[in-house]
Amino acid sequence: MTTQAERVGRAIGLAAGTLGLAVALAAAGLGAQAAQKEESAQKVAAQPAGEKSFTLEGASICQKCHNESDPTTVPEYKQTLGYEFIRLWENKIWGAYDLHSLAYKNLATTEWKNEADEVIARPNVTAVRMETNLRQALRQAGKDDKNYTVAADSRCLACHASAKVPPARALVETKWTAADDYNTDTKDGVGCEMCHGHGSAYRDPHQLSKLDKKSAPPGAIRSVAWREWDPVEKKSKEFGLVNLRDPAVATARCASCHVGNLDEGRFVTHEMYAAGHPPLPPLDLIAYTREQPRHWGLPSEMPYLTGLAKRDAEKAWKVFHYRAGESAVTRRFAESAVATLRANLDLTAQLAADATKTGGGLDFSAFDCYACHHDLKYPSDRQARGYLGPPGRPLFRPAPFALARVVADHAAGLKGGEALSGKAAALFEVEKELARAFGAKTFGDPALIQKAVAKGTGLTDETLAALQKLTYDPTARDGLLAAVEAAARQGADPKAMAVGRLPVADPEVAQLYAWAYETLALDRAGTVVDPKAGPPKPPADVEALHAKLKGFVVTRLRPGAVFYGEQQPKGGLPAPNLESVDRRLQQRMAVFNNFQADPFRRAFAEIGPPKK
Repeated sequence: MTTQAERVGRAIGLAAGTLGLAVALAAAGLGAQAAQKEESAQKVAAQPAGEKSFTLEGASICQKCHNESDPTTVPEYKQTLGYEFIRLWENKIWGAYDLHSLAYKNLATTEWKNEADEVIARPNVTAVRMETNLRQALRQAGKDDKNYTVAADSRCLACHASAKVPPARALVETKWTAADDYNTDTKDGVGCEMCHGHGSAYRDPHQLSKLDKKSAPPGAIRSVAWREWDPVEKKSKEFGLVNLRDPAVATARCASCHVGNLDEGRFVTHEMYAAGHPPLPPLDLIAYTREQPRHWGLPSEMPYLTGLAKRDAEKAWKVFHYRAGESAVTRRFAESAVATLRANLDLTAQLAADATKTGGGLDFSAFDCYACHHDLKYPSDRQARGYLGPPGRPLFRPAPFALARVVADHAAGLKGGEALSGKAAALFEVEKELARAFGAKTFGDPALIQKAVAKGTGLTDETLAALQKLTYDPTARDGLLAAVEAAARQGADPKAMAVGRLPVADPEVAQLYAWAYETLALDRAGTVVDPKAGPPKPPADVEALHAKLKGFVVTRLRPGAVFYGEQQPKGGLPAPNLESVDRRLQQRMAVFNNFQADPFRRAFAEIGPPKK
């Protein structure tokens, strides 16, 4: 068991470990403001064993092609019909709206200016608070804190900048002591290549075209062979492009920061939360990308992909994870829900391995935050729901299990879903086993946790493989929407609870169910956003649900934001929402902390089963 003194020591050690990096960065001229002036990324110094050395190209390189106002007027794209494959104005949306582009600036604790003496970032209250607390930890440990800034802390840069994954290290060994040990490019924040892969190797082959009518798509006179390359080859040691069209791959990429991955040096410890880092919302791939907003086209919006699915169904699935007549949104939602559970289990396994190595317990952030951080109530929603382990012991976060079970249970009833029969029940058994492992000791029993996690990861892999064989046509989508609605209004029924149909008792599960309902209802409605028609209006059932949940369930990550970015921005883009991150967090957390279980269930009961 890890003592409180050991945990404080760990916090001080982690903070002190980053001081060397801060000093090195400052000495090398790569401090917070200087980093903004970099013209290109540094070369990668350390590489995972056996991989080619890929380097960051920078968003400025990507912008040369992906920043068009109207690609249909560009001769090259008219010849290749590139705008029927991708939008080619992705950077306009990313630069104007996507918070990833501001990720590094959110670490500002002083006013930052560029070479033209223009203010490019103002102090972020959250960053100032964290820096103050972490500096205090250094002073208490007798360390020099004068050069410490969160903007140069490797743990922050890992997710707030474009950074190369460092060599794998255990949690307590996270001590980068030289600038060359951590390759970062801060000027773009979290740029294109943090999701798509470092671009030095695939930059040229992915844009080469040739005059070849035989291999060109119908209507085009030039071909771009890269489009239809096998994604396994694109991701190979030769090129390094991440296949984000695969929901499981995309989820793992997002989860590395939004859930955590110790092997990649990305993890928000409990000490970092205590220092001031905001709580991470539960990951929902579709809701998150909707809120970015989405800067890419869905397969159904891209004529090249819909045409390929008709011409060569096998290739369309193998290369683009797309089937004609299927709801790509529903498939992406279903697979990503299971992949999110897998990412949470993977992090738990890493934390358990770290605890085994140090002889302590799991980091507090591995546990269900709401188990401790909720108001005392009598009677309590949590008491009414019951406990999977010893009452009073914080357990594994329930949100990822809840949504994955809904997806697996529904999929078992689809045509060809026989392999999924019993998978939801098996996941519930793993959740109960994890509960016992988390409750066996005050900070969890690492050996028991690793054993339970191994079963869970095996189940998630089997479930994902089985989901890929199903067809998520409109009927399947509507059935999944009904399953989400039923799960959200589930009351405390002993028979239902015995098989894993638990009543919602915490705000994270509530968020996931509300977001899932919106995702599937929007897909069913086929909402088209027209920038010239004013603010988009959601379907009536989504609008009604939002009204009923207002004030106690977070239905939007950016409260009040209206996005036009999901359609081609002819005539120019609307002004972006420039509300500060601190204000958004205050709004979101005020709602989160006001969660009420009974009104949540009543809201879904009043709306009733989805209407066709």
